[in-house]
Amino acid sequence: MAASIVAILVWSREFEPWAIASLAVLAISLVAVLLANVHPALKEFKGRKEQLEAEAKKLETDAWNQMAPLNSLYDWDVLTRMMTRTVPRLEFDPYFTTQRLADLKATYGWDDSFNADRSVIYSHSGLINGNPFVICRTRKMRMGRRTYTGSITIYWTTHEVGSDGKYHTVSHSQALTATVTAPFPEYSEKTRLIYGSTAAPALVFSRRHSGLADREHSASYRMELRSLRRKARNLKTSDFAMMTNEEFEVAFNTSDRNNNQQFALLFTPLAQESMLKLLKDHKEGYGDDFDFIKNKMVNMVIADHMQSMDLDMDPGQYRNYEYDKAKADFLKINARCFRAIYFCLAPLLCVPMYQQIRPQSAIYGHDMMRRSAFWEHEALANYWGQGQFRHPDCVTDCILKTREQEDADGNRYVAVSAHGFRVEKRVTYIGRFGGDGRWHNVPVYWDEYLPVTGEGRMAIMEDNDFNDSHATQTERIEHIDEMLESTRMTLYRRHIASKI
Repeated sequence: MAASIVAILVWSREFEPWAIASLAVLAISLVAVLLANVHPALKEFKGRKEQLEAEAKKLETDAWNQMAPLNSLYDWDVLTRMMTRTVPRLEFDPYFTTQRLADLKATYGWDDSFNADRSVIYSHSGLINGNPFVICRTRKMRMGRRTYTGSITIYWTTHEVGSDGKYHTVSHSQALTATVTAPFPEYSEKTRLIYGSTAAPALVFSRRHSGLADREHSASYRMELRSLRRKARNLKTSDFAMMTNEEFEVAFNTSDRNNNQQFALLFTPLAQESMLKLLKDHKEGYGDDFDFIKNKMVNMVIADHMQSMDLDMDPGQYRNYEYDKAKADFLKINARCFRAIYFCLAPLLCVPMYQQIRPQSAIYGHDMMRRSAFWEHEALANYWGQGQFRHPDCVTDCILKTREQEDADGNRYVAVSAHGFRVEKRVTYIGRFGGDGRWHNVPVYWDEYLPVTGEGRMAIMEDNDFNDSHATQTERIEHIDEMLESTRMTLYRRHIASKI
């Protein structure tokens, strides 16, 4: 800095030589002071900083070691066990079994075509008053469209007569643009609640959340009410018959229902009152934030508040090196997840008939083995990560699909196919007419997405030999460690051990 000052003074030539010399001596003195005092201080501070960082690292390591006994006690069933004890009518399976899936198909008419173009991120299955349910998050790919733009700039000259009456050369330029629209894979995830019930077995309807439950005096509410009344009066094109409670009909609009009699049996006055109360509850619940679809004996609830939540229940989210923070996080996470799941189930709990009708126990496939279903295999593959199975050329997300197989020695494993896309760079020339009176080829560079499939495998083993209903948490964790050691597996997730 001092040398820079001297250089500027010399360059300016506005100072006498003796003044420049004096300033140079002063600058050198300042540099000497800096080297003698500031530099050692900086060196000392740097050493102190490194020492403090080392001490902080050691303290953090000690804290992790002290919290290790608590951190090791978390498992995948912490929340589900608490929910089952709090809501006795609710039961969770250790994992989604082929038995549960066969019951949904045989008794309630579930169709596997739902899974054809989806991959399961996670699923939690169980029973509500003896009726099966599944909370699942799936990833789906749809081929959308993307527009690519290209441009060039052209130049030309013209001879024009100026104000002086003489010809002048005038330069012109113009930007020519062109676009190409090409297929582009788009991925989305959605969380659903699927519930099987034999109540109103022929009834089909769908309702979309509208937010009209607490807007009785709004223009949109009045318009919707008039629309429903017109539809109910038009007997030529519609079999829809409005119920006495018009407020319920507007708030829980199911005017596409196919059977008014079964709808009235299902949504009794008590059910209507409970549903309206739920739709208006923005304090304890989430208000009208859910779609409700009933296709005969399969009911589906899609709640907005579930879409932004990770309900995989990975125990890693509880682990911390600070006890107070770990306790606060544990309470906050479980309270948030409990509330989210409960109010996703709430539309079903509002309907008494759903609680009163249970399936025949003989139909439930007791003779089937309790093996994990492909839903659980896909969730496990997604937990391992797409990178374990992705094709080397894949540049997009993947849809992971699984199939259970056996090797030459009879050992069971799950084959995983990762469906994604690679990119080929393309260019298309599109003609554009320019202001120079000529056609020009505008290059548009775009990406062509071509399907590729990666392959992999997982060895799996279900944990069915240990009854943990009366075991302590320490005994559960010890059993998990023993199973991983004896089977030489590397991951234990939801009562299934696996390795890749």
